Amino acid sequence: MRILVTGATGLIGCHAVARLVEAGHAVRALVRDASRLGPALAPLGVAEQDVEPVSGDLADPASLAAAAKGCEGLLHCAGLFSPDRDAEARLQAINVEGTRHVLAAGVESGLEQIVHVSSMLALFPPAGPRIGADDPVARPRSMYAATKAAAERVARSFQERAPITIVYPTAVQGPDDPTFSVGPQLVANALVDGRVLVTDGGLAYSDVRDVAETLVAVFAGATRATRLMAPSFFVTHARYRELLEELTGRPLEARRVPGWLLRAMGRVGDLAQRLGRDVQLTWEAADILTRSVPVDDREARRMLGREAITPERSFEDLIRWMVETGRLPTEKAGKLA
Repeated sequence: MRILVTGATGLIGCHAVARLVEAGHAVRALVRDASRLGPALAPLGVAEQDVEPVSGDLADPASLAAAAKGCEGLLHCAGLFSPDRDAEARLQAINVEGTRHVLAAGVESGLEQIVHVSSMLALFPPAGPRIGADDPVARPRSMYAATKAAAERVARSFQERAPITIVYPTAVQGPDDPTFSVGPQLVANALVDGRVLVTDGGLAYSDVRDVAETLVAVFAGATRATRLMAPSFFVTHARYRELLEELTGRPLEARRVPGWLLRAMGRVGDLAQRLGRDVQLTWEAADILTRSVPVDDREARRMLGREAITPERSFEDLIRWMVETGRLPTEKAGKLA
């Protein structure tokens, strides 16, 4: 199958491209800057000639229609994350309108299979002890989460017209991250600072290699589900600190903040954000940190055909990669160095 992939230079996109090529698919990557494609794929063993780059822009429906011509499948991974207030218009344009344009191009081109990579945040807060793929779309207030929920509503509306599968990763991490995204940055910062935030609850994580394998399995027809949670593991914040200590052999200070206090600090962050300041901790971010729950990923785990990557392996491989690429000082990795 010839598959058009958006977001091929991002974390999920580059891993998905590598696995699609390995599975024998012909991959066409939608790019604005073709020079970024080779460096993103090379660490994964994919040569530039193994992927067909095509110029296009999520804001340009004509370029998307042209890119989809001759394809049978579409994988939409492109998206933007930013907590900065001045990025609000770009978040809306890329995450929401970009999704609308990409899916419309796929539907109008009559593609056999379309896969949209959404986010667990589109379904947060949870309605029960686990988040499931068929949970109602949430209405979050933070800029990024709000655009993911809006994009989710767009994708679900297109499902009424075409064969579209929606996959929901949780907090995605893993080695060979061309963007050095927020998750790895938080791990690196904790190891450099020697202290870890320990609060109520925990977070669900998806190893990017499991996400990529799930996406390939969808194109292989391994499921009839039209929505599914990506394989994930849930780690409490206390266990997160213990895990980093065990892997590195280094003691890490626990910066203990009760959940109620962290959420109160988030309210202060909301106020500062409304006053035009850029903040890292909003009430919604604090709510996610303290009230997240595991996800129902049974279907995706069945599709993998192997055991899902464990938290221990996921964090170990991530830390080793950060050291190898100079993103984490060798001495901060302890025995993993």
